[in-house]
Amino acid sequence: MSAPILPFPTVAPFRIDQVTAAPLAMAALFGAQVLVAALMSWAARRERLRLWAGLAMLLLALVAVFFTLASWGNSDTTKLSHYLAFDLSRVRGEPFWILLAPLVVRLPYRMALVHGLVVAGYAAAPLLLARHWRTRAWGGWWSLLVVCSPLLRNFLQNGVSRQALMTLLLLPLLLWAARLAKPGRWTLAGATGLAATVHTSFSLTLVLALAPRLLAVRSVLRLHWRVLLPAAAALVVLVALAAPHALDKLRIYSSQESYFPTYALRLEVIRLQQAMALGVLLACWRRRLGWRQFLACDRSRSLASFALLLWLLQQSLHSHLMAPITSRLVDPVGFYLLILWLGWLQRQRCLWAAVPALVVTVHYWLVLRLLGSLTLNCGINDEFLCIPDRWPWQVRY
Repeated sequence: MSAPILPFPTVAPFRIDQVTAAPLAMAALFGAQVLVAALMSWAARRERLRLWAGLAMLLLALVAVFFTLASWGNSDTTKLSHYLAFDLSRVRGEPFWILLAPLVVRLPYRMALVHGLVVAGYAAAPLLLARHWRTRAWGGWWSLLVVCSPLLRNFLQNGVSRQALMTLLLLPLLLWAARLAKPGRWTLAGATGLAATVHTSFSLTLVLALAPRLLAVRSVLRLHWRVLLPAAAALVVLVALAAPHALDKLRIYSSQESYFPTYALRLEVIRLQQAMALGVLLACWRRRLGWRQFLACDRSRSLASFALLLWLLQQSLHSHLMAPITSRLVDPVGFYLLILWLGWLQRQRCLWAAVPALVVTVHYWLVLRLLGSLTLNCGINDEFLCIPDRWPWQVRY
């Protein structure tokens, strides 16, 4: 006898069935990611670059599968999987998703697969940076440091796929602004333009991505007017297109929304911040940097500014001051802070100083997330790591 088809809920939690818990299977998937990261380190140290590249692709595939399954039980994922089939007002002001909707509803597990691919993009970013900086041995570990980070819990574990993708698309702009890499002009223009169509928080995140270059005043003054004027005009056009919907959402969040995630105040985030600060102190000690030498570097000022901004956002959440708005900035600031921190360690040639933060992140992931999934009551609430209990063609949306 077939199960009755229940109406779609009107409030969260949106998924009330079609989920199950499989902690051992998910732990095995994560264990495979750790093993591949270790093999990548081994292959890089022996200069087997083709093997490293193959293992990197395998790691990205494992990350995509893991987060596709794990995000199936999230409310945001379920809501979009349901509404993109017939109600595109849910993504008003985001042309990218309006155009992509016909494809999304034909994908296996719909938005869950999209989210898995977005998280794989987050895993790919540090891999590409490791290759660019010729530090391939650290690439796999950096990927796990990012995708398992408690700083990105709302983005990567709550299925906030749209804002996460927009933030990722602005990463080339951040790398250019912080002089961590030199993306091509067309890459910068294409990624930034696409980001403007993905989420209504584009304007605020654009300022974050450009902040490292704005902090380097001399670099701004050296830009030729033939470069500065067209770039400024293009940015004004992008912001003008995104601003009306962003202001409307800002009004809703400030006047009607009362809920906001408080993950940034949890102990595991504080421990990660302390571990990152310890890494900076160890590098300063190893390189014999005083505070004057530290602040004389553009990368150091960017790192310190983003660390201070994250602390201010945490204080906003703690005091409930504009928290429904500021909570949406925690993940973009956290992601860019992680990238700037890795770039600073690479500049100081002290990559070993990332080990304390990696240990804290993996401990959080194993103990609080994977072992914590043993007690999940899937089907009662919207929980990360509640995976689908059926094949894609058997799902009822």
